[in-house]
Amino acid sequence: MRCVLVCGLALWGCGDDDAMVGTDAGSSDAGATDALSVDDAGNDAGPTEVVPPGSLCTCDSNCEGTEANPGICVFGICMNRASAECSEAGSSLECGAGSRCWGLSESEGSICWPDCDAFTCAGMCDGDGSCVATADTSCDPGCGSYCGAGVCSPENPDGVCEGAEACVDGACTARCSAETPTGPCPEGSTCTEGVCLLPSGCPTWECVGSDCTDIIAMPGSQDPLSTEAQTAGYYIGSTRAYSYLRRDLTMLVQYAACEVLLRYPGTQPIGLADLSQSNGLTPGVDSGSPRHPESTHRGDDLDIAYYQTDGSNNPQIICGDGSDNNNNGVAGVHNDGYFCTTEENIIDWERQAYWFAKLASTPLVRVFGIDETLADDFERELSALRADGAITADELRRARILGYGADGGWPFHHHHTHNSYSRP
Repeated sequence: MRCVLVCGLALWGCGDDDAMVGTDAGSSDAGATDALSVDDAGNDAGPTEVVPPGSLCTCDSNCEGTEANPGICVFGICMNRASAECSEAGSSLECGAGSRCWGLSESEGSICWPDCDAFTCAGMCDGDGSCVATADTSCDPGCGSYCGAGVCSPENPDGVCEGAEACVDGACTARCSAETPTGPCPEGSTCTEGVCLLPSGCPTWECVGSDCTDIIAMPGSQDPLSTEAQTAGYYIGSTRAYSYLRRDLTMLVQYAACEVLLRYPGTQPIGLADLSQSNGLTPGVDSGSPRHPESTHRGDDLDIAYYQTDGSNNPQIICGDGSDNNNNGVAGVHNDGYFCTTEENIIDWERQAYWFAKLASTPLVRVFGIDETLADDFERELSALRADGAITADELRRARILGYGADGGWPFHHHHTHNSYSRP
């Protein structure tokens, strides 16, 4: 099965974090910048001519298109509007030659994302070979179809502020923090002693401010028996050097772990494995031996253990009775080194499904990678939680975005899950 992607700006990392290889075209491609100019004030005015998909843009009018597939600017990269809703993720039926169809988080309509092997990419190439925007590309929301909310102002009271500020009534205000214990919080949460808390008592997963995608150290203890880990519901199960993550995703993990503890008191903390390096690069790049393809684990991806019936909740092979401890690529009693070879496992299903649902609270979910024997179990348990009213319809829908199997490029997920998110 191919990785399923319902929506998402950042398509990088779609597929297996241990088997997929992507390329990075960089953002300094000379061919993509030749057509740029500056305005009278010296600011980047975007391309002065119509340019092909994959090129830098400021407005929709900068981008080549046809009647069936008009040109659009997507966060600073030229793409095309699909002729119809994507018939399936990555379909080419709705797009011109060299592009494939996907949606975009929190946005309507389907987009034709240019293939890097068909066009020169001024952004970066994701794991599916599509040209996508980077943190350094942007466009004008006044003339571009997909450019974000724009800058906070009285005329744009839902806009974006710099750094650790929230847009309140059109003005940027320091958000709730230890330094600003009465600052604003996302709707539905209240600033309590410098933390935005939901009515449940858990911290909100919603992040406000332009620093939400900054790479920071994942808070938490490395000792699962520590008071900190027992209280938080998770622990750092990898080296500190590889435990960095986007700020908004650290908040999501803290929220989801808290919700699991609330529903299932006494649950032992779950282990977080590889995240990213402090510079946002793939773990192992610092030593010249990347532990994953270099298009993944760049602040957007988390390797996380499964909840287990033995209570350890650590990254380990969950196939059969959980006794296998072989390395990847080497067969064990209950696995072939790549996948489980039995439907039996030691996963604590109710907790695991609820955890996935809470990690799917954000619309930025791209895909959750799992072992190929587990998809039917997730479907059963998630549906049961929804029937009980324990999770929302949106959480159910997003938690069902699963990647698994050799055809989709998902081996080695018999001992951890791979949780991947788009950039806001």
